[in-house]
Amino acid sequence: MATTKIWDIKGRVDTLINYAANPEKTEGKRYSEKQIQALHDVMDYASDDYKTERSLFVSGVNTTPDTAKYKMHQTKLRYGKTDGIVAFHAIQSFKPGETTPDIAHEIGIKLAKEMWGDRFEVVIATHLNKEHLHNHFVINSVSFADGKKYYDNTANYNKMKQISDRLCEEYNLSVIRNPKSKGKHYAEWYAEKNGYPTIRGQIRDEIDGIIEGSYTTQSFWSELKRRGYEVKNTGKYIAVKATFAQKYVRLDNLGKYYTPDAINERIIAARNGIKLIEINKPKPDYNAWLEKYEPIKLKGFKALYYHYLYLFGKIRKRESPQRVCFYLREELIKFERYQKQFHFLYDNDIETSSQLLEIKQAAENRISNLTLERSRLYHKPEAKGEIADINTELKELRAKVRMCNNILIDSERINEKYNEAQRLEQEAELERSKKNKPKIKTKDQEITR
Repeated sequence: MATTKIWDIKGRVDTLINYAANPEKTEGKRYSEKQIQALHDVMDYASDDYKTERSLFVSGVNTTPDTAKYKMHQTKLRYGKTDGIVAFHAIQSFKPGETTPDIAHEIGIKLAKEMWGDRFEVVIATHLNKEHLHNHFVINSVSFADGKKYYDNTANYNKMKQISDRLCEEYNLSVIRNPKSKGKHYAEWYAEKNGYPTIRGQIRDEIDGIIEGSYTTQSFWSELKRRGYEVKNTGKYIAVKATFAQKYVRLDNLGKYYTPDAINERIIAARNGIKLIEINKPKPDYNAWLEKYEPIKLKGFKALYYHYLYLFGKIRKRESPQRVCFYLREELIKFERYQKQFHFLYDNDIETSSQLLEIKQAAENRISNLTLERSRLYHKPEAKGEIADINTELKELRAKVRMCNNILIDSERINEKYNEAQRLEQEAELERSKKNKPKIKTKDQEITR
């Protein structure tokens, strides 16, 4: 399965890349320094040696990677179109573990040729630095064939997606059929498919709960803001941003029951004891997979993760106090991340930070040795198979190092969150026990038994 995305590049692209190359000089005075730098930067990003394993997976259509910057610039100068959009940057991401770098790159080249090959210069780079392989495409904004600019509209994006899906099917890769919401990232689609919490799902759950307790629309919005939500009303639509989210989410993109009009209708219905939708749907049992482990035998990191994930399951089944649910709502969307970390700790029998650091150091040493060995093989054509094997092992080792680093950071957060959640749960239990104590009236006073 591959997901696709495309956007235009104007001016500097510092928000896109994590580094910037030194500006190259150009004689094209009609082309601003910021614009030419943006083109250079995105090209450098797409073909960065580290990401592409020494450029083994960088190709060009109607150009070569080495001459792409020059050719794209010359095309713009030839037709006098050096203003505005510099280039287009597209991404094709594959499902983790479903394909190989060679196949992913081959698919990327075929996509580029079919989509843009008759009119535009394109650079294709397959990146190996993430768990999922992904292709980067840098497309010149001006056609070398007729001087017309590339038009990034819905029709062209849908065409790119259709080509990508067809190619994935030809290579026996999975394809998302009729995704329920537009603009859905693969991670979100995957989480929803497997019953894991998502940011949008968390927002829906909170909105559902607020509606149940609201008598008027005004009280709904007041409670939403009280819970830390930011509300943006442009007149055309209303968007909200939760404390655990980085971006605003339009209410109409949450589903037909979450538009402002639908929310108002649901509040009126709830006031009259009517539920327009069933919100108490059964949740997946997040603790089922934990049953094979014996918590009494777990220590250190393994015990911490086990008990924290068990708490997640209680929250999803509404078996934890509301204050605990509210406190950990941001954490719920990290369930899969923490689950993978627990498996890593358990499979490697890691209980302490020193053990974790030992495994990390061993992996880093192996990476250094393999990188050195690979560099000696680059100029040997017959060593292509060896290089491929080394790249595969390097990918696994780098993933192991990332996992160790993430655990070192996340474990501190988990320990703090778990302790506070335990305190809140004990506090709620104490209040509940006090409230439920029976009271006996005597002649003189009311005595609590």
